[in-house]
Amino acid sequence: MEQGALRRRLGLFDAVMLIAGNIIGIGIFVTTGEIAQSLPTPGGILLIWVLGGCLALAGALSCAELAASMPYSGGDYIYLREAYGSLIGFLSGWSSFLVTFSGSIALLAVVFTAFLSFFFPVLSGEQALFSLDLFGLPLRLSLAHLFSIAVVVVLSAIHYVGVATGAIVQNILTVLKIGALLGIILLGILVGKGDVDHFSPFFELEKMGDLSLFGFAFIPVIFTYAGWNAVIYMAGEVREPERNLPRALLWANVLVIFLYLAINAVYFYAVPVEKMQGAIRVSELATTALFGRQTSAWITAIITVSILGSLNVTIMIGPRIYYAMAADGLFFRRLTRVHPRFSTPSNAIVLQALWSCMLILTGTFGFLLNYVTVIITVFSALTVGALLVLRVRRPGLERPYKIWGYPVVPVLFILVSLGIALATLQEKPMDALRGLGIVVLGIPAYFFWQNRLQKSQ
Repeated sequence: MEQGALRRRLGLFDAVMLIAGNIIGIGIFVTTGEIAQSLPTPGGILLIWVLGGCLALAGALSCAELAASMPYSGGDYIYLREAYGSLIGFLSGWSSFLVTFSGSIALLAVVFTAFLSFFFPVLSGEQALFSLDLFGLPLRLSLAHLFSIAVVVVLSAIHYVGVATGAIVQNILTVLKIGALLGIILLGILVGKGDVDHFSPFFELEKMGDLSLFGFAFIPVIFTYAGWNAVIYMAGEVREPERNLPRALLWANVLVIFLYLAINAVYFYAVPVEKMQGAIRVSELATTALFGRQTSAWITAIITVSILGSLNVTIMIGPRIYYAMAADGLFFRRLTRVHPRFSTPSNAIVLQALWSCMLILTGTFGFLLNYVTVIITVFSALTVGALLVLRVRRPGLERPYKIWGYPVVPVLFILVSLGIALATLQEKPMDALRGLGIVVLGIPAYFFWQNRLQKSQ
C-alpha cells in the first residue's frame, strides 16, 4: 500500500504523547475504588495494576513489530488484512467507524461537557432546544448536546488543517495531565497528611484466593490501560518509523505504568483501602484526605483536561483507518482524498465528525459501545495473533524490530484477551450477541465494495 500523500511529520515525542494521552483518561481517577471491592489489600491492588500494565506492554510490543514492518497509517486494519485477508480487516475497520471510534468520540464529548458543567452550570441543562422523531429514531438537541457537537467539530477542524497542529494540541493536553498526576504524587509525598500504616497489611492471601474475584478486578484495569497502541494508526505519518514506533510504544506504556502505580500508592498513603471500597471518585477522596481541604474543583479540572486529551487523540487517529480502507477500494473512494495543502485525510475526518455528531444527537453511542466490548477484545487478540501468522506466512518480511520473548509474550496476550472476552460474554451474553450482529452487518457491506472494486479494475 502506498501512502505517500500522508507526510511523516510526527517525531518520537509526539508519538509518546499521543499514546500516553490516549491511555490516561478518566479510569485512573475512579477505578481503584471498584477494584478495592474485589481485592481489599494494597498489595493485591498494586499487583493487578502491574499485571494490567504488563498485558498492555505485551500488546504494545507485539504491535511495535507489526508497525515497524508495515509503517502505514491504518493500524490493525493493515495487520488483520495482511494476516487473515481483506474481509477480517474490513470488519475491524467497519466496527471502528460504525461504533468503536465514532461512538467513543461521541461518549467522550458528552462526558467532557458533563464535567465542564461543574464550572459552567449552564452546560448541564437537559431541556431540549429541538427534538424530532426521524423514522422512529429520536433526534434531540439540548444545550449540552450542542456544546458536545461543537467540541467535536472544533477538534476535527484542528486535525483537518494539519497533523502537526493536532500533535501540538495533543502534546499540550498530555503534558498537562501528566504534570497534574506528578503534582498529586509529589505533593502527596512531600506535604500530604498521609499514613504509611495504610499499607499494612500489604498482602492478605486469603482475600486473594478467589480467582474469579481476581479476574473481575482485572477487567476495569485492562480498560484503564486501553489505548496502548494509539500510534499504530498514525504509523504512516511518523518520522523514522522503524526506530520511533517501537520506542514510542515501549516508553509511553512504561511511563503510564509508572504513573498508575505511583498514583495508586499515593491513594493508599492517603486513606486505608477499606475507605476506598466502592468510592467512585477515589482520587478526590484521597486528595481531600492528603491536603485537608475540599479538592472537587481541582480533581474535576484534571479529569476534564484528561478527557479532552483522550477525545483529541481518538478524533486524530480514527480517520486513518477509513483512509486505508478506502485506499484498498473497500470504503467510500472519496475518503482517499488527502488535502493538497494540509496533507491530511480531510474527507475521512469530515465523515467521522458527521457520524459522531449523529450519534450524539440520537444518544445511541452508549449502548452501541456496550455491545462491542467483546468484539474489541477479540479484534485485539486477532491483531496480536497477526504477528504469529505473519512470522509463518511471510518469513521474508523485513522486521527492523522483533518482539522480546517471542512467542510467549504474544501468546500470553492472546490467551488473557480471549479469557476477558469469554468472561464478558458470560456476564453479558445478549450484549455480546448484539455486538456480533453489528460486525455481521459489515459482511454484505464488504461484498458490496469488493464487487465495486472488481468492476472498476
